[in-house]
Amino acid sequence: MAYKKAIAVWAIICIFDAMNRIFKTIALMVLLAVPYAALADGNITVMTYNVRNGVGLDGLRDHTRIAGVIKSRKPDFVGIQEVDSMTNRANRAYVLGEIADAAGMVPSFAPAIKYDGGLYGIGLLSENRPDSIKSIPLPGREEQRTLIVGYFKDYVIANTHLSLTPEDALESVGIIRELLGEEKNRPVILMGDLNSHPDSPVIKELSRDFTIISPDAPSFPANDPNERIDYIMISKGTSFTLGKAEVIPAETASDHRPVLITLSIHN
Repeated sequence: MAYKKAIAVWAIICIFDAMNRIFKTIALMVLLAVPYAALADGNITVMTYNVRNGVGLDGLRDHTRIAGVIKSRKPDFVGIQEVDSMTNRANRAYVLGEIADAAGMVPSFAPAIKYDGGLYGIGLLSENRPDSIKSIPLPGREEQRTLIVGYFKDYVIANTHLSLTPEDALESVGIIRELLGEEKNRPVILMGDLNSHPDSPVIKELSRDFTIISPDAPSFPANDPNERIDYIMISKGTSFTLGKAEVIPAETASDHRPVLITLSIHN
């Protein structure tokens, strides 16, 4: 009888030992899977789009059409230029909000000037609400400019629309570099309609601190692009893998085509 009890106790110990090994194996598999999941979550899609206040080359104002172009690519962040807020010409609409609602994103607006009973400026659309937002005035003798900066847990996302006056655009670069140069712990993505060609002093100066990751292709005018003035850049020193980079063939919704990139940032 004692022998049978000893056998039973030994069997129970073996069962518990086997279960313990199984649980340890499962735990190890979960731990090994974490780095892969983190890497997958590091993939982000970024778009810059001068929307001409929603007025297409056909003369029609259609914010839903702009939102459709954005939604079709499912970006995580979108830098928007030339957008109205509560102006008479936009029928007193919060245009960025309408685009965001239709695209399923969160809007952050940065006014540059007062215009036609409301405001006119740039914006940032994001999948999630930023932790904080800054709006910094930039010079522009023909039109005041601005920079919007969104601070997120893992990224700093900045968008701007630089002056058509080269001297003012170059002065803006100094302001941008000083502000974003203070960020040491997170990668900075800068995008926008920079009104500057690749061989200009403006782009050369920005390239000291940023790597251009948008495609080497024109995006303006939308119906027959021959100028490369829309850019996406990332702060130098950031380890990343660039995936898709394209100028989206949207020929009518605005006078610019949107520019899009997908990348994975490595910690």
